[in-house]
Amino acid sequence: MTIYKIEADHTYKHISAKEEATIHQFRDFKGQPLTGTWKTPRFQLLENVTPVKSEKNSEQAKSNGFDARNYGNMLFIKKEFDHLFSLPNVELLPVAIESGEPNFSFLNVLNAIEAIDFSNLDYQQSMEMLKSNNIRFIGENIVELEIFRDKKLINFYYCTEAFKTLIEINDIKGLKFEEVGKTL
Repeated sequence: MTIYKIEADHTYKHISAKEEATIHQFRDFKGQPLTGTWKTPRFQLLENVTPVKSEKNSEQAKSNGFDARNYGNMLFIKKEFDHLFSLPNVELLPVAIESGEPNFSFLNVLNAIEAIDFSNLDYQQSMEMLKSNNIRFIGENIVELEIFRDKKLINFYYCTEAFKTLIEINDIKGLKFEEVGKTL
């Protein structure tokens, strides 16, 4: 089975949080359920947050009509698509993006799994595997999942062809998929 890394499509505007505390809270999200403790974070378009003029100009030239954004270890989808993501390992939590953007949901992928097979690899070999986009994934740990995060590389979202197809057939704009490996 082919596995993809979910990334932001850089032809669309980026988002950011004005408050660093907003971004920092996401570092602690490692697959645990958050429903009971969730407070809706607020984000803005990067052009409205950054003080750097060249960055602001660059962002203003990009398209505004995104439906999804991958921002660091966060994955957001427009709320109107929530019904597509009622997957067993996904918790949908509200997120606000200011500047006239519709409401979004954070896809909290639950239960980060041991997805990447690092067995019998030293540090150097592990890094080479990751850089070459020839990652060995543990098929038996992924078989029931369409989207997942690895326990060791928690900052990345990975998916199967089924998830990629779901995004594409629903014409959800703002993400791209990089083929990074196969299951064993």
